[in-house]
Amino acid sequence: MAEVAACKRIKTEKELGARPDGAAAVAAEEGRPDGEISAKINSEALLCRICPGPLKPPIFKCEAGHVLCSPCLEKLRLDGFALKLEIFCDLCCKTTSYRRCVELELLINAIKVPCSNQTYGCNESIRYHEKEKHESECTHAPCHCPETDCTFRGAICCLLEHFITAHGWSPTNFSYNKPLKVSVARDHCFTLLVGEDQSMFLLTNTLTGIGNALSMVCVRPHESGPNYSCNISAANSVVGGKAEGRLVFQKDPLVLSSSLSGGVRLGKFFLLVPPELADNPSGELTVHIRVDRLVA
Repeated sequence: MAEVAACKRIKTEKELGARPDGAAAVAAEEGRPDGEISAKINSEALLCRICPGPLKPPIFKCEAGHVLCSPCLEKLRLDGFALKLEIFCDLCCKTTSYRRCVELELLINAIKVPCSNQTYGCNESIRYHEKEKHESECTHAPCHCPETDCTFRGAICCLLEHFITAHGWSPTNFSYNKPLKVSVARDHCFTLLVGEDQSMFLLTNTLTGIGNALSMVCVRPHESGPNYSCNISAANSVVGGKAEGRLVFQKDPLVLSSSLSGGVRLGKFFLLVPPELADNPSGELTVHIRVDRLVA
């Protein structure tokens, strides 16, 4: 059975009225806050017996002490009402009544576990039943390198350093709501851009049989924080600040956010630049970009 290391917070001597004399000394010696102990708990003991999701307040128990979570109790009530039956406990095999299990709620709220992203810099201790929610929003969750055959994964700040030191990428710093001109080699997959708030973006370049497909992605663990829109355009040539000849343009109303765990995928919005728009003789694409930070 899977076991998880859990820190179970207990009441202090003042609250309980008694405690082993050496407990404070042991806690201090082991580097733990006074009043805390470390324990291993079978994770199945923390799950609802019906769902089975993690138990969290409010928790209920039948007359015999069998516990379940609030949503499951409500489902039992609805099923009983529909069948014109009283609430039934499947372990007792009889109808019963349920009441709050306050003592178990106190224990459940006291059990804390480290975030799975501890390796990447998260030092939070989270209530066990809140772990999934925390990790779905944790800013320390790892991001991945999109380069072929590179297995690097790390915190977003480490990924930026990795791009520079391991792959020799040169980041281009830019300001939001202002135009930016970049040159992109037709066979160069990624252009690294860093916004004024240190948000990291990749201009991805996918070579197809009919031209280059350009799109923007914001590299971060989750779709959280500020959102961005992006305009990308390319033209045959620019003379006196004006585009001459053919012009292609694409607006992305909401730039995709990605940890790049599955690599880089072409987004819903992308700019297809035909080969004739490449500069000669370099063969590079001159691309004009504007990233706007959206106001919530």
